[in-house]
Amino acid sequence: MNVRRTVVPIVVLVVLAGCGGSRTFTAGDLASILPGKADTPKGLTFLPDSSGNQAIDLIVKDGDQQSKFIGYGFQAAYASFYANDGALAILQQQATPADPAAHVVTMLGVVFKTADGAHKALALDLQKDIATGTNIKQVSVKRIGDETIAESGTQAALPLPAYLIYWREGNAIFAVIDAGGPTAPATLEAAQAFAATMDARAQKA
Repeated sequence: MNVRRTVVPIVVLVVLAGCGGSRTFTAGDLASILPGKADTPKGLTFLPDSSGNQAIDLIVKDGDQQSKFIGYGFQAAYASFYANDGALAILQQQATPADPAAHVVTMLGVVFKTADGAHKALALDLQKDIATGTNIKQVSVKRIGDETIAESGTQAALPLPAYLIYWREGNAIFAVIDAGGPTAPATLEAAQAFAATMDARAQKA
């Protein structure tokens, strides 16, 4: 999945559980779960034009994958996007050479009609990233929700090395991507902290 040049899964630690018996989320829940401007990480800027409600073609660029997501019961998506100037220059293809301190943090929530639909979408994302990711390595993280995927590597949609944590909770998929250049403070620990914040909010939604 993409969040304005961002997005979802790969060959990783995958913790699988059954698709039933979990929370059921609605599109209206996402805004209260996803971080906003007040949660902006230090050194980054909240980008409102790239945040908020997302049409399916903004989170999934591949037409075939879009069709499958719709078939899986895609209902809504919501994103939070933070970046510094160096990262924006890279994403807008204006940086030559790239700023080594470029830093991006993106967070995503996607609601499907059923837990099974969300499970299938997560598996499809994983397949896509296996095919297109670079230097992907398995990362061990604490399990969140019903399924957890974590990895490090470079996504095809985001030209910066990243730590990624994706998890399914009932009929929703959530994601945190912390990406940056060699001197940027992008860490697995930071990604886990963002994920924990989202998970805590999801439990209250």
